[in-house]
Amino acid sequence: MPTDIQHDTRPQKDGPSRPLLCESCSRPMESPLCCAGCGALNPLPPSMFDYFELFGIAPEFDIDVADLRRRYLTLSRSVHPDLVAKSSEENRRRALQLSSGLNRAFDTLADPVLRAEYLLSLAGGPEPHQDKSVPPELLEEVMTLRERIDEAVRDREEAALADVRDRIRQGRTHSLDRIAGLCRSGLDDPATRRELRLVLNAVKYWNSLQNHLPASAASGPEHP
Repeated sequence: MPTDIQHDTRPQKDGPSRPLLCESCSRPMESPLCCAGCGALNPLPPSMFDYFELFGIAPEFDIDVADLRRRYLTLSRSVHPDLVAKSSEENRRRALQLSSGLNRAFDTLADPVLRAEYLLSLAGGPEPHQDKSVPPELLEEVMTLRERIDEAVRDREEAALADVRDRIRQGRTHSLDRIAGLCRSGLDDPATRRELRLVLNAVKYWNSLQNHLPASAASGPEHP
């Protein structure tokens, strides 16, 4: 389930975006986390790089999630704290920091809503806690649908619950499609960033409604 991102996810860069060469063996580094050649860990904190850089992929909405997972597993084996248990205390501390940053980056990029949130953050758009606005008509519909759920549960109206479930799925799917379209169009325009913020906020309301459904209704069959 996508979650609200309350902390600043923008990478804190004070130097080059990525070391070109490993400090230990001077080979080119595919990821700024560690060297694939000699296994040396990067002394720079992962917060200096954006999440896409950590995996060596382009900062785009449409990514190959299977490829992302493969890269994640490969990097995880290289920076896992247990694999450097016999190393120096400094290396163990560094591995823990890199592993934590890698896990956070993967969880964000693997989820399309969180990925859109992150792209919006990189583009300088408003964070969720800075702008919680949604279209007024959505709030009215959410209140109406919530009341319909409560009434249908009280009266044991399975057909009514199915109708509400389908409307929630329709609204959520429409929002997800719009999020993808906005990200693909580019986020240079402030108006686009503003609209993306509104739609990302809207998804949270659809998710809340979906969670408000009884388990039997929420997991009901999809209509063709």
